[in-house]
Amino acid sequence: MATARKAAVFYFSGTGNTWWVAEELCRQLNEKGFNSRAYSIENISAVNIASLIEESSLVGFGYPIYGSDLPQLMKEFIDDLPQFPGKDALVFCTQWLWSGDGAYLGASMLKEKGFAVKWGEHFLMPNNVSVSVIRLPYTNNPDKLFQARQRTARKINRIVTHIIAGKPYRHGFNCLAYLLGCMQRVPYRRYYHRFQNDIGINKEICIDCGECVRLCPVGNLYYSGVEVKTKGNCMLCLRCYNFCPVAAVTHMKRPHRPERGKPYRGPIENFNPAVLISSTDEF
Repeated sequence: MATARKAAVFYFSGTGNTWWVAEELCRQLNEKGFNSRAYSIENISAVNIASLIEESSLVGFGYPIYGSDLPQLMKEFIDDLPQFPGKDALVFCTQWLWSGDGAYLGASMLKEKGFAVKWGEHFLMPNNVSVSVIRLPYTNNPDKLFQARQRTARKINRIVTHIIAGKPYRHGFNCLAYLLGCMQRVPYRRYYHRFQNDIGINKEICIDCGECVRLCPVGNLYYSGVEVKTKGNCMLCLRCYNFCPVAAVTHMKRPHRPERGKPYRGPIENFNPAVLISSTDEF
């Protein structure tokens, strides 16, 4: 039987944005009387996932949006869940500009598992796409990152207020949002497998530190005994590209351009990406 006012938030985060939102969401819920905790889906057992959901009165799911689609790891996580009929759920996604129906897409998958998704939101966070072939603006400026976090914290407060009051709130759950999402998602899914082999290693500057291998959420990178190689099953999270200490990771055979500054290194200063691959099974 579910325990009142207990929440478990499961998240996948590529470079830290969704991690920060999940932690801030739990912090604000805790201030309102919930016993809340965020869990990285990269390191938690299936047995404990089911137990945590069963014990919680509210379950949250968070992920970044890639081409108006869920990351492959989050899709697999939801697919593997057992049925939880009527369990109250919150779905949120992080995005740079817009995704259309990013939260609704995850909600529709959870609905098939019996969840009652009463709350859904899209949070604008700093752009983490710093690959050289894509000239999208990104920043590591502490002041701008702070402003982005403050803006998102206010939106989190709004949805927490609705949760406490027991009032449903679902942003982007409509036909227009769905159509806007399809504009990105249809071509993205069509070419997804081509994108999966775009990451490479510049052997001339690689220092064999193993950081990219350790951080990769899908095991796309591995050390052959001589050098780091790829398997061609990249999930496009860009964690290896952004956090390589010497910018040795390439995209479409192109290195990062130093004149653009360091790649995106998370939503807070001195962010440690190790928190993205670690979690505890204790609630």
